[in-house]
Amino acid sequence: MNRILFIIAVLLMSIPGFSQSNNKKAMEYYDNGCDKVFKKDYTGAIADFSEAIKRDSGFIQAYENRGVAKFYLKDNRGAFADYTRALRINPNDYNTHGRRGWAEFYLQEYREAIADFTKAIEGGRNGEQYYNIRGQAKYYLQDYNGAIADFNRVIKSWSGEKYQKSKALYWRGLSKINLGQKDNGCLDLGKAADMGYSEANEAIQKHCK
Repeated sequence: MNRILFIIAVLLMSIPGFSQSNNKKAMEYYDNGCDKVFKKDYTGAIADFSEAIKRDSGFIQAYENRGVAKFYLKDNRGAFADYTRALRINPNDYNTHGRRGWAEFYLQEYREAIADFTKAIEGGRNGEQYYNIRGQAKYYLQDYNGAIADFNRVIKSWSGEKYQKSKALYWRGLSKINLGQKDNGCLDLGKAADMGYSEANEAIQKHCK
């Protein structure tokens, strides 16, 4: 699920200087909530973030990180609601656009997810990861050419991680196969398999034999 993005977000928001509440009690609950997220006590974290919000209804980080905790509990609808509340306070929070995109993706609301991932990319947030997941959303909408364009951005990136590149090759291969470009698609799947992307082997058996 590529959840490292969300852990980093909680870490940043727990550092002094990132908090925006002047309510001391709200801050105490918020800090406790962040600590519980790191301890994987997501239910407890949600309770603390909720208490922080009761004391400061404009506490954007409490909404964001309550959404993170809900996401970990696979409450994607609840996470979406909290991210949306945070974006009402600050519509230009690119990190939260990215997080809401993930919730929308898992809710199979792909058009909405694409819009949020695009916002995150515009804000310079984790480009390769967002191009990959935006490409998958386009794939599920059968926009295979649009998907390939996103996967190309990852594959051609000089600084790309091996995992992200192998994933992009896998999905680009499937996209090409759906466009009737079987040989080129299977070539991509083979490259993904060589790079250790395990799902590529199953796809090769299914599409390339």
